[in-house]
Amino acid sequence: MSDLTAQEIAMIQEHRAEQTRREAMRDFQRKAIATAHAFDTWSDGAGEGLTYSTFVNAFGYQSEDCRQMYEAVARILES
Repeated sequence: MSDLTAQEIAMIQEHRAEQTRREAMRDFQRKAIATAHAFDTWSDGAGEGLTYSTFVNAFGYQSEDCRQMYEAVARILES
């Protein structure tokens, strides 16, 4: 079996990085859809609209991705 060239190794690494990026994006999309549904259900009961403050403080979304998640939830609920 022949050794891989530096170019081949770089191509493999780029492919793996792209695959990892796609999986992370898909995971975030699924999480955003589930979070939007949970927020919508909570919002119906609480009578609260979607603002960043409400999303973080009242609804209680505290993950590190809260700004990105808030924006995704807002886009989902607007559509």
